[in-house]
Amino acid sequence: MAGAESRSRLWRRLGAGALSVAALTSGLWVKAAAADPTASLQSQAQTMAARLSSLDAQMARQDEALDQAKNRLAGIQSQLSAARSAVASAKDTVASDRQAVQQQAILAYVDGGSPSSLEQILQSSESSVAMRQSYLDSITANEQSSVDTLQGALLTLDQRQSQLQGAEAGAAAAVDQVRAARDASARAASAEQAALGQVKGRLADLVAQIDAQKQAAEQASFAGQSYSGASLPPPSGAGASLAVSWSQREVGKPYVYGAAGPDSFDCSGLTMYVWGQAGASLPHSAAGQWDDTVRVPISDLAPGDLVFYYQPVDHVGIYVGGGEMIVAPHTGTDVQYQSIFEGGLDGGGRVG
Repeated sequence: MAGAESRSRLWRRLGAGALSVAALTSGLWVKAAAADPTASLQSQAQTMAARLSSLDAQMARQDEALDQAKNRLAGIQSQLSAARSAVASAKDTVASDRQAVQQQAILAYVDGGSPSSLEQILQSSESSVAMRQSYLDSITANEQSSVDTLQGALLTLDQRQSQLQGAEAGAAAAVDQVRAARDASARAASAEQAALGQVKGRLADLVAQIDAQKQAAEQASFAGQSYSGASLPPPSGAGASLAVSWSQREVGKPYVYGAAGPDSFDCSGLTMYVWGQAGASLPHSAAGQWDDTVRVPISDLAPGDLVFYYQPVDHVGIYVGGGEMIVAPHTGTDVQYQSIFEGGLDGGGRVG
């Protein structure tokens, strides 16, 4: 596989998968006179894929809106925290200055002041009681003016804090609203994906039935005859069975980009490894494996054949029958069974 698949690419696969079903199933072995039994399922899958694509785009917009709403809320909360600190500091300063004014009054009227140079001036013979009182009143008035100024600033800070609290409530409500819409879209997408999975399951069952009918007919037709095809070799027999058997053993092991076993795999690493156990040498590249195998119509796939995706080819799995493959899908997943009817299905390849 060329690299770890992004979330949008996975959705593209899912959406495109249904659109490729018609092309894939049209080549299946069916009676010419019979109506295509997959037509209804194809139509359902196409409709579901379109809805999933729309929901994916909608969720992408909602994700961005949610990020922006969260950022706005965080910014307001930061401003509110700073405003609360400023209010607390201002209140402490106002309280301190008020205490200073009160202490000044006590010094003036009770103790006659502290033994400072100012007190000595006020107590000198040249200072009358009236002059002393006037001077002390002036000092007290100045401190009170500072208190009044701080009180005004505190009022402004309180107003700012109230405004930010209102903005915080509005921003939090916006976050909740966008998140609720995003969750609703996710639930809808999950339900749609589950329904599409059921349709794909029915398609796989149908493919398995057609495979069984085709194989029975071919066995009856070619019993006792050697293969005479000019371009398509027969299924790889014991080698293919061994490759399939090895792929089944790897189910559950993690996807790791660039890995080719035995403990982890990427997509082409898996197919290279299991066919290596069967005695065939394949390159560690989906495109390289495409070049090194013989083209096989989807309708003629046999267990052990490789199944390729996209143009240019960058993904591969090993067909195990019944419309299913074993594949190492992408980062964050394990080797697993999947329907071959994934988006971007390009063709089959037979190991010579």
